[in-house]
Amino acid sequence: MKVYKLLVVSIILCFMMGLIGCENPIANLIQERKDIEASYVSYLVDQEGFVDFENEGLRQTVLYYRDEKGLIVPVMRRIPWDEGIAQAAINQLIDRPVLREELAVIGLQPVLPTGTEVVGMTIQDGLCTVDFNKNILSYQNEADEKAMIQSIVYTLTEFESIHQVQIMVEGSIVKKLTYGTNTAEPLAREYINLADTLSEESIPVVVYYKGTVNGEESFFVPVTKGISALKADIKSALTALLEGAPENSGLYSEIPFGTSVNDVYVKDGVAYIDFSEEIKRMPENVRHQQSLIYELGLTLREIEPTIAQVRILSNGTEIQLSSDVSLNLPYFSNEF
Repeated sequence: MKVYKLLVVSIILCFMMGLIGCENPIANLIQERKDIEASYVSYLVDQEGFVDFENEGLRQTVLYYRDEKGLIVPVMRRIPWDEGIAQAAINQLIDRPVLREELAVIGLQPVLPTGTEVVGMTIQDGLCTVDFNKNILSYQNEADEKAMIQSIVYTLTEFESIHQVQIMVEGSIVKKLTYGTNTAEPLAREYINLADTLSEESIPVVVYYKGTVNGEESFFVPVTKGISALKADIKSALTALLEGAPENSGLYSEIPFGTSVNDVYVKDGVAYIDFSEEIKRMPENVRHQQSLIYELGLTLREIEPTIAQVRILSNGTEIQLSSDVSLNLPYFSNEF
């Protein structure tokens, strides 16, 4: 019995000495796996600015890209969450081959010229001062300039701590850009994708139309319109929506032509919209009906942020949509 115990102790001691004298194969395997993952993620972040959605440490961030007509489009993407998250968001707007290829799938484009870099960024008392290198000025036309400025301002002001943006180039404030955009003073959100010049009597409202490039992938685009009303409310916003998308914008609506609003009210987060008889001509296709719900809901939510669901009526009677259509609104207008 003593010999047996001595043998067992000897084996254990030998095994422990082996671990000390040699590398642990299991530990090596785990470390090797970690090194591969770290290398892979580092490549995606450092070289191309993308990370696999399944990895941890990502933040849901709304970025503003542009479509082929120059309209800016909000898109929620997941980007690495670090201390410089605002700068990381701007980096996701810079034109690179991989980003251009990815966005082309849904018909969108980067907004900042190739080679653009953020030289420095500070955030204080709601003001974000962002300093770019001179490559930011290498855009081609007025539409590029307009989309670029709106995209920078709207992307940065998605963060609660930022209300205004001061743009600088190589350490200096450029008072006016090539095509006339005034950047001498801090910029704030104002009239996203303005459809037409606002008169002094007009009140701006934001409505949502649908855009697509290939007929398969689509996105919702916020458009600012002027209305003749005492104030911007949900009924006046719907009336502006029913006027149709701006001419030559490439956008469209799922609402049948000739439809008018009888009434609209909100109760417990549900918007009930009573339309005229023409609404019954809506497409029977599930996809189009779903787009109709989103188009209406996103528009109304600009006025009443508490709205979470939309129900459609015609002359007081609720219309039964396809059973596969969700009446609930998405948290983000577009996800990619």
